[in-house]
Amino acid sequence: MQSEAAPRGVPLVSPLAHLAYVFSEYSSGTGSAMSTKIHAQARAHEAMGGRSYVVVSDRRQHDYPDGTLVRYSSTRPTTREWFTDRERRMDAACGLLLRQRPFSARFHREALDAVPRDAKALVVYNQAGAVTSGLARRFDGKIVLHLGNDVFRSWRAPEIRKVIERTHVTVAVSDHLAGTVADRLGYRPDNLHVLRNGVDTERFRPQDRPDRMPPTILFVGNVLPHKGAHHLIAAAHLLSERTRNFRVRIVGSSGLRPAAGLSDYEVELRRSAAPLGDLVEFTPFVDRNDLPAVFGDADVFAMPVDWEEPAGQVVTEAMASALPVVSARRGGIPEYLGDDGVYVEPRDAAAFADALHSLLADAAERAQRGSALRRRAESMTWERHVRELMRLVGD
Repeated sequence: MQSEAAPRGVPLVSPLAHLAYVFSEYSSGTGSAMSTKIHAQARAHEAMGGRSYVVVSDRRQHDYPDGTLVRYSSTRPTTREWFTDRERRMDAACGLLLRQRPFSARFHREALDAVPRDAKALVVYNQAGAVTSGLARRFDGKIVLHLGNDVFRSWRAPEIRKVIERTHVTVAVSDHLAGTVADRLGYRPDNLHVLRNGVDTERFRPQDRPDRMPPTILFVGNVLPHKGAHHLIAAAHLLSERTRNFRVRIVGSSGLRPAAGLSDYEVELRRSAAPLGDLVEFTPFVDRNDLPAVFGDADVFAMPVDWEEPAGQVVTEAMASALPVVSARRGGIPEYLGDDGVYVEPRDAAAFADALHSLLADAAERAQRGSALRRRAESMTWERHVRELMRLVGD
């Protein structure tokens, strides 16, 4: 990675502390986009001469080499890693009445207490319930709420407003996501900004593929219904009626780490793909260190999501790998792909198959779109992301 100093006039905020979900792993062995994002920012920040603290639970594996780990112990057992339905209901009721979510605040207390006192800014990822009035009183630095998902979908406007008022800046990974927050509030706060994700264009790079190999259509992500892998299988059935010169590769599992078995959805997906034989390959969870090679072995990337994806980390990694991308026009994805993406309605299997067939049949079109997306990715470095974060926090 090429080191870049902070630009003249933009203060290098340091030390900077990052707080992810309490039981997150700071490791290449997780599929968490949040952990990947924190690692990329810590690496870029430290390359600029800054210091990044990464606040992590002592009950998880952490092997990323960048950032200074700050470990803490949680009183909550890992068997209760997620909130119960009762806790969610109680938090929602308290949020409505008191503008505070006590279960979420208690859940994050040990982590927040572990934030080093010399940190000049604290970036809280998605966990809006951690941004309490108590945190605003205790923490002397600037608080950043980093939104990568629609975390406010169960929140009412007065509670959202209070949380955002406690932050120096709230950033969202896309205009779409920022617009969702503004719509819920009925206005756009002055401290709500868009800060798009970066991508590692050194690790994810174009790769030469032997002409003799059948073109591969790649899906990477959580194998869950809203990610839409079943739409790709439906399109593959129609595509196979025109040509057998392709392969579909579905990479991922239902969770963010290796799993012992298959979910009901994964079982059904394999049953649906069985008539296609070796045209479809399933690869369970892949360590992040191995992902560049996975993208490098593909020719087309498919993003058939059924939900309003705020950004899509795998989209930018496909772009950096110079793959043409066939995607749903959902959420913030078009902001990243721009006019160089191929957009389809994934539920329309015939249209999806048509788009895939056009790219498979035209190597020049694949190369042209892939090169254009690679150029877009080269402007989305994590160094630029961190410089913009420094500017927002330093204001």
